[in-house]
Amino acid sequence: MNRDQFETLMLAELEKMWAPFTANLPIKYDVAAALNGLKHYKELHVQDFIRYAILINSKIQFAITSEKEDGMNSPGILWDRLTILNCKLFFASTESPHFDVKLHNKNADVRSELTSVLNALHKAKLPRHILLAKEATERQTTAPDIGIALWQLQSSNLAMWINQDLLYTVSVDDVDSTRLRDYIRFFSEANKIRNTAIEHIDLYYAQKTANV
Repeated sequence: MNRDQFETLMLAELEKMWAPFTANLPIKYDVAAALNGLKHYKELHVQDFIRYAILINSKIQFAITSEKEDGMNSPGILWDRLTILNCKLFFASTESPHFDVKLHNKNADVRSELTSVLNALHKAKLPRHILLAKEATERQTTAPDIGIALWQLQSSNLAMWINQDLLYTVSVDDVDSTRLRDYIRFFSEANKIRNTAIEHIDLYYAQKTANV
């Protein structure tokens, strides 16, 4: 199995595993209840995804390279874009039960966007720098299980997507100060998880493809 096949299969599995959760949320879901449900779903299914990732990873052959990426198209950054596009697919595309013609673009082709970013990922070079290292936590020099990193990235972006509904449903001036603090704290913690996952994905690719 080559790298392109690995990336395509992992993206498809993320969609397959998270689509039932988002599809089963009430159309006008309560944010707090949805986040609690997401936490439970994440813990319930994480081992299934990790086992799948281990199986796929055991079959992959990465091409060795020493080329480096100077810009913002490292594998970790591109995987971040893909998981955000999954969120868009789940909540804002015309195929989503949550699609609202008043809020969402009925002409948006999310599948095409996913394909475009996936093709960029297939060609992405080794990261020259870990771009989000300053904000990341749990720094490592050995790449963690790629399944854990991808699962954390998808779940944290889903959580932030759900939580941001506060911005669209009420005026900030009408929100209790305690709720606003909780909202800011949540985004800070979720974003650290996201940034750590991006760092770990870049580290995984660097170690898989390094010309040593």
